[in-house]
Amino acid sequence: RQLLEEAQINDVLDLQASVPSLKVTQLQTTANTNFVIRGFGNGANNPGIEPSVGVFIDGVYRSRSAAALADLPNVERIEVLRGPQSTLFGKNASAGVINVVTAAPRMDELGGSAAVTFGNYNQIIVKGDIDGPITDTIGFGLSVTSNQRDGYFTNLETGTELNERDRWGVRGQLLFLPTDSISLRLIADYE
Repeated sequence: RQLLEEAQINDVLDLQASVPSLKVTQLQTTANTNFVIRGFGNGANNPGIEPSVGVFIDGVYRSRSAAALADLPNVERIEVLRGPQSTLFGKNASAGVINVVTAAPRMDELGGSAAVTFGNYNQIIVKGDIDGPITDTIGFGLSVTSNQRDGYFTNLETGTELNERDRWGVRGQLLFLPTDSISLRLIADYE
């Protein structure tokens, strides 16, 4: 978790700076993002083709790469698994899997965090979260993110900027612990 913060990994696109043999290429739009592990991946520039590198966020398969590029607060860990992973993940992931696991809500005390990051090209990243117990067996978590940045290429024909970021999201979760051996986690997000 500390490595993710120190390396300023805000989304799956930023992973390639820290993970050997992972290449993430964003083509015309985020829907055309291509993931390649150890040189394997479907290099097709077509958002309708399922990628050969599967992206899972909290166990949910993201069938299109645009759905995987999100600012996720409270990331517990990110696993980059090389090679075919169809047996473990139940999906045709012939080149590998990027598995993002977020932290469950705290059950011991109310807590939270907030962060604001400023960067070049008028970049502003705002993240905030709060989590804690509702009862002895139910916990909650709520987080919001906003990531804005101007593009760094200008289309001379139309005057529009390319490679800008303009995204936001909200994510809520409930954690139920009815017994010591059973835990249920309900997560909803909107981006």
